[in-house]
Amino acid sequence: MKNIQIILNELDRHAERLTYSKTKIIQWGDITSQTLQNPDNVEIIDSFIFRFSKMQDTMGEKLFPATLTLVGEYKRSMSFIDILNKLEQLELIDRIQTWQAFRKARNLFAHTYPWETQDLISGIKLALQYSDELITIYEKIKNYIEQYKHVNMDEL
Repeated sequence: MKNIQIILNELDRHAERLTYSKTKIIQWGDITSQTLQNPDNVEIIDSFIFRFSKMQDTMGEKLFPATLTLVGEYKRSMSFIDILNKLEQLELIDRIQTWQAFRKARNLFAHTYPWETQDLISGIKLALQYSDELITIYEKIKNYIEQYKHVNMDEL
């Protein structure tokens, strides 16, 4: 159980910093190639992209398996799509396609070069749209874990 708490603490930090950088970016208005000329803006965008990516990675690699382990539904042989299916069955994610869309946005950053300005801007705008939903999924799973721990305290 301690491991889940460490994961939740890490994700709380990512969510807080993701929200902070998103708030800064939204204050600028529309993102254009001009926006990317300002080094301070680039620093904030880099922070946003990093937190968006890290939050997804941490959820997929750590939180999802730990949550399923907690409720006795995880097997080491499970593929990631099996994990998503199980989370969907538990109603912790609404649709597998939502998570796949998050990954697609994240992968845009990994495969976009700095000089591909329009692709980068499109990826940022997409991630800005998805970031609230990403945090909502995290909060839903976090609440589920807390309720599960409370109900099953004797077993832990």
